[in-house]
Amino acid sequence: MAADSVLSANSDLSAAKWIHELLVLAGCDVNFGNSETEIGVISSVFVYGTLKRGECRGAMWPVEPLGVSAVFTHGTLFDRHDYPAMTSGTDDVVGEKWDFRPEQMQRVLEVLDAIEGANQLGVPDLYRRVVVTTWDICELGASGHRVDAETARKSYTYHYASDPEDDGFTRILPEQAVEGRVRPCVQWPTQSRH
Repeated sequence: MAADSVLSANSDLSAAKWIHELLVLAGCDVNFGNSETEIGVISSVFVYGTLKRGECRGAMWPVEPLGVSAVFTHGTLFDRHDYPAMTSGTDDVVGEKWDFRPEQMQRVLEVLDAIEGANQLGVPDLYRRVVVTTWDICELGASGHRVDAETARKSYTYHYASDPEDDGFTRILPEQAVEGRVRPCVQWPTQSRH
């Protein structure tokens, strides 16, 4: 595809994004480290609450994923009667990683931002979209290791935009409930809600 046809097809793109798309078409894997280009690089979303399969918003995804896998990330998880909240932290938070094709990510993020109350013009954020590292939940081998560095992947997720405890959330404390885990973990819904 010629550069002029890429430019005309993407005339609304910023210069950086246009250059990024041109390099991608040429077979280069680049990331300029800004939100415009990250959408083409990060193609998964980590969910820990109502967007998981079987939960009340699990059918609200705008496109079918390539796959869904059980993973964990680091954070602090909170519970309330209606939905969870997560902030940065050091607990192992268990959830699902939804993988998509890179060209689907802009639509996926637009829909999830609306669901999560993030990046909506003129409205304070309920959640903020952030990038986290996720790891596959691996079976314990003879070595007893729980983290396989090769399974580390960057994913988008949503952190609560204010202090969850100010809005009636209660912290979920780590428990040894997930089979095959060396370290305690947290997940929602909690065992008491099942």
